Amino acid sequence: MKRVFTTIAQTFATFLIILGTFSTVNAQEVITRWNFNGPAADQVPGGAEAPATVIGNGLAMLAGGTTATFASGVASGGSSDPETTSPPNYGWNSTTYPAQGTAPKTAGVQFNVSTAGYENISFIFDQRLSNTAANTWMVQYCANVSESNPVWVDAQLFTVVPQPTGTGDTWFNQRTVDFASVPGLSNNANAGFRIVSDFDPTSGNYLAARSTSTYGPAGTSRFDMVTISGKLITATPEIELNQPKVFVNNNQIVVQSTQINTVEVVISDVSGRIVDQISAHTGSISIPASHLKGLYFVTITDSNKKQFTKKIFINQ
Repeated sequence: MKRVFTTIAQTFATFLIILGTFSTVNAQEVITRWNFNGPAADQVPGGAEAPATVIGNGLAMLAGGTTATFASGVASGGSSDPETTSPPNYGWNSTTYPAQGTAPKTAGVQFNVSTAGYENISFIFDQRLSNTAANTWMVQYCANVSESNPVWVDAQLFTVVPQPTGTGDTWFNQRTVDFASVPGLSNNANAGFRIVSDFDPTSGNYLAARSTSTYGPAGTSRFDMVTISGKLITATPEIELNQPKVFVNNNQIVVQSTQINTVEVVISDVSGRIVDQISAHTGSISIPASHLKGLYFVTITDSNKKQFTKKIFINQ
């Protein structure tokens, strides 16, 4: 009986683990995914310069002068793609990176995605480094890729100690960046993510992914199962019927309230920096915005310390 009881207990524990994993996974939904699969390396939908998505919509592109082809997604241990043969399992194989000592955090691959309707965004990808590829990579994000000069912000560094002797060519699967703390990427039609080569944080220069190799621009970084996920924003009932209206009109941010009240209005950008602040004793406020462009957050605080935040996009 003891043996049977132990087996039941173990089975129940395993069930709880699976259930917990299932709940965690289902807390987020896949917004967009690329798996770079196709019937042949030269027949992957979209081609090597702009591979097509397999789930959702988005634009994949090369950044900083890199070039690319498609190569096996199962070699050297393989990516996390459930396809076990190549074809159809391919990875996006990028090369032509900067020369030693030049242009860190500029070259790699980029993914533009609308996260409209989603929050708590996550960015997940598999990456395979050849022997002479850089050992260090930076994930960056942009809150508005539609700008003429998009601003890219460093999010997370991925670096490995160069591999010792051997063939190298190692896959690092399910690299994950959690953007839940970046409100500017939630419910955003112009979100962007990119993965770019960077200097090794210790040496201050490019290091090859294998210690017995020398870094070179011809080294390759292969990507697979690139996924942007998020939590679906669900409608919540309004606690108050007197929430202020916020909108942009004639180069001005307009705040209207159904009640005449003392309010403080704070305008901040996606990084949290306050760009304007005003206090007023009226139900309607107009704030000049000709000097602003892009995504901003307008926070209104009334005399009772109740707050309301509205996201606005200024395109002028």
